[in-house]
Amino acid sequence: MKYIKSRPKRTKQNFKDLYPKSNPLALDLLQKMLMFNPEKRLTVEECLAHEYLKDLHSPEEEPICEELFDWSFDNFELTKDTLQTMVYDEARYFHPDK
Repeated sequence: MKYIKSRPKRTKQNFKDLYPKSNPLALDLLQKMLMFNPEKRLTVEECLAHEYLKDLHSPEEEPICEELFDWSFDNFELTKDTLQTMVYDEARYFHPDK
């Protein structure tokens, strides 16, 4: 979070200006999915129920996971040495004979 706060403030980009020929419902969904604040961001269920996806959405065929995702694998202090070790370990995992 310290890194994010250290970055200069930027003004919000208007997707309508960036993609003038796009479907307004698609732009609305995109904007709501890409909210920086996770408390304001749509949930998966809210995204699936969005008007833009109405022809594809089928709640009875879309199971919902009852367990929260475990992000504990991401709890480490990011240093150059840690990152190098992790990349090396990952490469060795996929290519053990090298």
